[in-house]
Amino acid sequence: MQAFRLIELDRGAGCREILVEGELDLAVADQLQAALDRAGEEYARVLISLENCEFIDSTGIAVIVAAYNQLAGEGRWIAVYGASSQVLRVLSITGLTANGLVFESADQALLASTDAD
Repeated sequence: MQAFRLIELDRGAGCREILVEGELDLAVADQLQAALDRAGEEYARVLISLENCEFIDSTGIAVIVAAYNQLAGEGRWIAVYGASSQVLRVLSITGLTANGLVFESADQALLASTDAD
């Protein structure tokens, strides 16, 4: 099991990327919330990489959905990409793969964000 870690990167052009590593659950969801809050204050677009996220629970999903609703309400954009099959299954069951929030790759997500402008 990989230790939980967040990496925050400036991708330029008003885009912040947050890389999630390990398990995103109740014990660490507040760290993702803080990173999203920081990103939301400064960036118009936010990418969340789940490529190295091994597990996500309802608390992690709730943080992502709340950020999506808040940023979309402010005319900004957020997306998740690179989910493993296990994490993608959870996102699919909750209906999040059908609303333009979840993408296979960062490139697909960024392309969608420019289409949204």
